[in-house]
Amino acid sequence: MANSLKLKLYIIATTACMSVTLTTDTLAQVEETKRLPSMADEIANLTRTQLGEGTINFENWIQFTVEERGRKRSGKLFMSDETDAFVWLDNINNDKSYFFKASDDSPILTLIPSIKQGTELSPAMMVALGYSNSESTPVHYSFVKGAPTETINDIICHKASTLFDGEEYLMFVGDETDVKRSEREMLLKGLTFWLRNQPHVPALSSAVIKEAWLPLGLKYEGYEFRVLDWGKDSEFTIIQDEYMINVPGLSLHQVAKEYVKNLEQEKEKEKEVKTEKGQNED
Repeated sequence: MANSLKLKLYIIATTACMSVTLTTDTLAQVEETKRLPSMADEIANLTRTQLGEGTINFENWIQFTVEERGRKRSGKLFMSDETDAFVWLDNINNDKSYFFKASDDSPILTLIPSIKQGTELSPAMMVALGYSNSESTPVHYSFVKGAPTETINDIICHKASTLFDGEEYLMFVGDETDVKRSEREMLLKGLTFWLRNQPHVPALSSAVIKEAWLPLGLKYEGYEFRVLDWGKDSEFTIIQDEYMINVPGLSLHQVAKEYVKNLEQEKEKEKEVKTEKGQNED
């Protein structure tokens, strides 16, 4: 691993100081052409990190619709009973990339399966997308007495509401007895995650969800969320070892600087070992 990194950094230093000399030897040109893409990938990967190790199987899924400012889309959320990771598509009609979050404390990544690469969303990008880290006090919803029920995916839902910053927010709570326990636990896990990751709407991200509640729908001015369907039969998988993630701010200069720092530390350790060995011999 150390020799491989030294070779990569040597390539960076060499390419920065010298230009590639072309020869008239046809065979040499062919061999050079074969090496260049691999070399480029190796150099580029110095500024990336591996997504992780092992394969994650996402057997659970929730499909939903979002209508916002008159435009409607359908998305899908994947999760597993064996991990805290989540994957979701904001629009299933655009499946060239999707979002990934390894845990509550992990950054959100965008993954592109066709090229096995991803990008970590920087703090600036998070703010631009509405994923700010601002915290809000817990927001409590209460059932609206006498309000007509609504049916979502054949489940009767009761309305609960809250008033936040002068605006009314509605939550459509499904009767837990209409859903199998295993599915209920999966839905609660997934929908709680979905709500927490809507920080641009504090009334949703800070909503207090009781254990017996199934928030199958949400509504406020210009926005409506509905759970369309769900299941425990997904075959969606991610082989983490195959993905390389672009990390904002990580440059070749920083990689080389870190390499030099580590090299100096190794030399210092070797010097100390030799000094100690000499003292013992005396």
